[in-house]
Amino acid sequence: MESLKDNMMTISSDEFEKNIMADAEEFSPAIKQQDSGTHKVQEDYFKAVAYKQEWNEVSKLPADYIRREDMEIKDVAMKHVLPFLPGKSLMKFRAVSNEWNHWIVCPLLAYQQSTSFQKLSGYFYQVVDVDFQSDPNFLSLDHSANGIPNPSLGFLPERIKVLSSSSGLLLCQGLESYYVCNPLTEDWKRIPPHQYYHGSDPAVILAFDPQGNIESYFHLVAAVPLLDQPVVFFEIYSSQSNSWSCSSSECLELEDTTLVGGGLYMKGMAYWSTTSNGVLAFDVKNEVSAVLCVPIPPGRYGAVTQVKDELSYVTVYNDCGDVFMLDIYGGMDMILNRSVCVNLGHKKSRQTLEKDPFIDNGTVLCSVLPCINSGDDIVVICTTERIYLYYLSGQKVETIMTPGQLNPKRRFIPYTNSLAAIHELKKN
Repeated sequence: MESLKDNMMTISSDEFEKNIMADAEEFSPAIKQQDSGTHKVQEDYFKAVAYKQEWNEVSKLPADYIRREDMEIKDVAMKHVLPFLPGKSLMKFRAVSNEWNHWIVCPLLAYQQSTSFQKLSGYFYQVVDVDFQSDPNFLSLDHSANGIPNPSLGFLPERIKVLSSSSGLLLCQGLESYYVCNPLTEDWKRIPPHQYYHGSDPAVILAFDPQGNIESYFHLVAAVPLLDQPVVFFEIYSSQSNSWSCSSSECLELEDTTLVGGGLYMKGMAYWSTTSNGVLAFDVKNEVSAVLCVPIPPGRYGAVTQVKDELSYVTVYNDCGDVFMLDIYGGMDMILNRSVCVNLGHKKSRQTLEKDPFIDNGTVLCSVLPCINSGDDIVVICTTERIYLYYLSGQKVETIMTPGQLNPKRRFIPYTNSLAAIHELKKN
């Protein structure tokens, strides 16, 4: 192995100093351990710990830093493959070696994984009620890779409703408080009281962008309709200031409509579906609102979803037999971009069709679930029997188990299996 002195002889002193500073900056830990308000989890699950930085007195680099020419395949996998895996898979790899375990519990990997892994892992689903009698459950798309230790979120101090999800973090509503938590690490924070009345089923969205956000700052955006008036105000919470504020922006374009909870956040924008087939959009950074009108037939409803990294509004209906029609709207004008005929192989007997209360005139009631894709082209369809993943590019259908019979009051919140940390809130 070449010594540091030998390497210095082959490059200029200026270039060497530049390389040393770049490497040290890349691998220097930038995330502090959170102490207050953080709840311990089982030892066989993830727990963020402070990254102890040990220095090699000869090279002045971190002791666990491996020079590129000395890297083995296991080192390449550890540094460059693990950040792209779902959180549950990473927990299994802690048993590979002490070195892997040390890296997986490092907050730096938690940051890298939350920015690199953005795929749909499953859905939190729950019957929406006002008295918190229904506990949430989790429907995983891959139990071996995308599971969580406590699907009912029993680690929170009270029973809750799941309202929103963003890059691995969940927003939950208790009787008097909001909570932001990571269901994989079981880390959580209580949000201070808001000023306006948000209602029993509030339209609040969690806005969290992990990219370039080492401090893990996040926002909550509440769309608050004015009683008996076609006006919507916006109240915004910032974890950086640990306070709520009322936005100067207001929406005057929604008439005779109701916001649908469980909205979607993507690329700095918060989106809510409405009962009038429109989409309420809010730019979180610039605090500007707009209404996107979706030209769909009366009586048909869809969901705000993400297709190929773009905002879309997707509707589905059962045409006949096993054939379902997907209509995909997109763009600022929400025009019809694509209609797709899908054979889901639903196959129900005539006797079942006659007895099923969710089937009208021989057609199966179905709906589109909100979806986060991160470059994929998945549309998720929920019917009376099961849930389907339809891949638009390959025209492939994947069937997953359904959580019981279709219930119109059941809400599905898309989730990404992430190790994302939660910003340490300031104490008032």
